[in-house]
Amino acid sequence: MKIFAKMIIGCAVLVLIGCFSGSAYADGLVLVSPQIQKLVPPLASLNLQHSGNNTSETGGVRWDGTRDVWFGDTSAGPHQNTVSLTDLGIGSASDLRVLININEANGGDKMPITINSLQLNAYDAAGNVVFSADLINGAPVTLDQFRHGQGANSDFAFGLDDAAAARLQAAMAADANLRLGLTASMSNVNGGPERFCFGAESKPVPEPATMVLLGTGLAGLASAARRKRKAAAKKAEANADAS
Repeated sequence: MKIFAKMIIGCAVLVLIGCFSGSAYADGLVLVSPQIQKLVPPLASLNLQHSGNNTSETGGVRWDGTRDVWFGDTSAGPHQNTVSLTDLGIGSASDLRVLININEANGGDKMPITINSLQLNAYDAAGNVVFSADLINGAPVTLDQFRHGQGANSDFAFGLDDAAAARLQAAMAADANLRLGLTASMSNVNGGPERFCFGAESKPVPEPATMVLLGTGLAGLASAARRKRKAAAKKAEANADAS
């Protein structure tokens, strides 16, 4: 009987562990949409380039409190940067976008690449991670480039789901000077490099014609209101004279 009771307790513990571990990826980065045209402003963050005949690449960039530190299969050049929220110019975490440009050489019959992991970290001035988000549910994402060939414009946009955006928004409220860094791991790559940038969701800007129509409409409403007031005043005067 005691053994049976212990077995039940053990199973319950395993179920609880499974529930808690499953909730660890309850929120995070999600694929928003293919974004053929780059979002503005795209600020370079991470450039991965595998070496030799490898078909996988892993690397990232982080802030250590003094400078950017890049590691893994990062390529040379001014592409490895953490990006400050101030430079990015976003006030809402839900507007944040992580762009990837698939830049495989001689695309043709190349297989789509798979992003096995993508982690967004926010660092305070001392280099401490105050926010982190991974691909939602830890699930790999397979992407093809829109146009095959070196230099092809092949952007996909990732963003935060509501829960992760709320967590980042809270971190931003506590510290507006956070820096964002990325770590990624990919497979089925064939020549690279794969480039990651930070951008912001573009907001529609009213066209000049729309603004003119809006102004005309408001002016018309104001004129109608004035006429209505004048008519009411004249009616009141007429009533007063009659009495």
